[in-house]
Amino acid sequence: MAFSLPLKKKSDAQPATAPLWHPNFRNFERLPDTKVVRTAFFVNAAAIFVALSLLLALGYREYRLSSLREQIAAAQQTIDKNQKQNAEALRLSKQFADDEKKLLEAAAFVRLPMTPSEFVVLLGQTLPKEIAIESADLRLAADPASGGLFVLRGLAAGTPDQASGAASSYIEQLHAHPRFAATFESINLTSLTRDPKSGFLVFEIVLKVKPPAKEKKT
Repeated sequence: MAFSLPLKKKSDAQPATAPLWHPNFRNFERLPDTKVVRTAFFVNAAAIFVALSLLLALGYREYRLSSLREQIAAAQQTIDKNQKQNAEALRLSKQFADDEKKLLEAAAFVRLPMTPSEFVVLLGQTLPKEIAIESADLRLAADPASGGLFVLRGLAAGTPDQASGAASSYIEQLHAHPRFAATFESINLTSLTRDPKSGFLVFEIVLKVKPPAKEKKT
């Protein structure tokens, strides 16, 4: 009888060998970059992009500043060109306002029911001996329809009681005068004080002119 031995697998027939091993002395930092797109390319591209962005931003900023400077220069030229005309217009406007004021004063003066000369003459005729007039001012109203004011300043002689009585009597005398009564709307003693130098009483009388009568419409 023949016996046959079982066949052994190749892996079983050969003894196991130790894996090959050797030390790795490669310096990866010094090895060349063998990638298709190197890392340095991305770094350089990013740096160039940032530099171009900053350059474009700076250029746009300078363009805007230049445009603003041109606009300011053009506006200044326009201002300088119109400044002379504006100054002349202001001068003419002021001159017109002054002339208008003078015309209004002249119109108010013409419409006064009593001229200053007549007022002075009547004062001299009605002045008591205890009263001395130092000044008489005419104040015309800006509106001719409002009339005007005559302001008298003077001294009243005598003791305080006598001087006060003389000033009051003078006011009543002015009220009673027909020409003054027809001309003035009110005659008031606005102040009465003692002058320490002369010892007389200093008074001020305001006579308000009646406004001119309104013309009746036909």
